[in-house]
Amino acid sequence: MKLSKNKRKLLLTAGTIIAVYIGMKYLLPLFVPFLFAYFIAWLLRPVVGFLHRKLKIPLVVGGGFGVLLLLLVISVILCYLGRILFNQVVLFLRNIPIYQQYFTQQVEIICVTGDKLFGFKDGSLKLVVNDGMETLVKYVQMNILPKMTVQTIKLAIGLAEFLAIFLIILVATILIIKDMEEYKVGLRKSEFYPAVHKITQKLSDTGIAYMKTQMILMSIIAVINAVGFFILKNPYALLIGLAVGIFDGFPVLGSGLILIPWTIVMLLQKKFMHAAVIMSIFLLCQIVREILEPKLLGDKIGVKPIYSMIAMYVGVQLFGVIGFFLGPLSLVIIKTVIATYAEE
Repeated sequence: MKLSKNKRKLLLTAGTIIAVYIGMKYLLPLFVPFLFAYFIAWLLRPVVGFLHRKLKIPLVVGGGFGVLLLLLVISVILCYLGRILFNQVVLFLRNIPIYQQYFTQQVEIICVTGDKLFGFKDGSLKLVVNDGMETLVKYVQMNILPKMTVQTIKLAIGLAEFLAIFLIILVATILIIKDMEEYKVGLRKSEFYPAVHKITQKLSDTGIAYMKTQMILMSIIAVINAVGFFILKNPYALLIGLAVGIFDGFPVLGSGLILIPWTIVMLLQKKFMHAAVIMSIFLLCQIVREILEPKLLGDKIGVKPIYSMIAMYVGVQLFGVIGFFLGPLSLVIIKTVIATYAEE
């Protein structure tokens, strides 16, 4: 019995969702190192090819040289940024007692104001706050601190695994550079190539475009915030820039999740210049996103912000923190596959 068009589309949608879930959940982790290796090889291939054609340097040697050069450049950049970030983190930790004292003073002021406002006995709200803080400290001592030892061991194991995977990526990159043309020829001869190529071609204009756009925008937003807070002479400018850049990946709210409350706090403290600068940073972030996002994406995605937010939530529930990225990417893949085969 021939299925109706709607039933075929329903089966296609259900099958695609199941396939994407299985792929993201179980298959992607197995192939991530080699996807990174292919991406690095793709970046280095023009340089390695030039060395091979002009200087007759073997592809393996050229690939190894390219990988080492790339590692050197990345290491220099990371060391420079890491040193700045480390200094800011150390400074923050050193100033914790000062922040703690300031926080205590502000809480006392709020408690005194609350007692007068609601007609409570002097010290009532402060007593409630102190009881709450004692409960919180006991909870941390009983539940959080014991787990930190276990997490430290897991972190050490994870670091060893990361180094092993990193080595695999380097070796795989050199091998892929060496035989990249043969791989391309072999793939084109495969009987599955036409169907797979049709989907991957569209994905290159959708999923990759989405991820690329978000990374570019988050990086620009991070730089804008770091520069803005550097102008304000904030000692944690880079740290704040990175944090706001990450939060800007959230649709609808974006960088406002941090900058708007911060502006309000500055206004309440009558620091109007700081409030004006922070609000200007927020507005600049919004303008940059509104201008660049359409130019970078065009009509390649066609996913509304609310759907992106739903995809992020579902992604986090299914895949953990990495679902923040995998959720929207999965949505784009599902949309692309359905759009491709629904036409047939």
